Amino acid sequence: MTKANIMTAAHKLAKKLVAKTGDYAIALKFALVQIWAMAKAGRKRMSVSAFKSAEWNATHKPYNGPAFFWCGRKGVPCWLMQKNLTQAEYDGAQQAYEMYAKCETAKAVLINFTTDFGNITMWAPKSVVKGF
Repeated sequence: MTKANIMTAAHKLAKKLVAKTGDYAIALKFALVQIWAMAKAGRKRMSVSAFKSAEWNATHKPYNGPAFFWCGRKGVPCWLMQKNLTQAEYDGAQQAYEMYAKCETAKAVLINFTTDFGNITMWAPKSVVKGF
């Protein structure tokens, strides 16, 4: 497959996925991942069944990444919280009703968890937290 064929197939698949994602750019990203994987596997052309398979894989594939603790639109990986906090602090932080960046450096952020039991703070790298 040429790059032009890959992009054409990805746009065709993205048009089907946009209803599920709500954003064409996100749908195109998922479509490119699926089509590029098929091209690397040695497919020469995309049949109707290949498109249906790619659409199903993009919409029904379960999330296998790390678990996150979300508070609004901000998220911290649970593995990082377990590593940096004691068990009591971890349990308290899981019940936080507010989470914000108290201090920030070039590569890390000091996260403050506001709970009924008081405030819990933890340093986290910016590369693994979401929304800060």
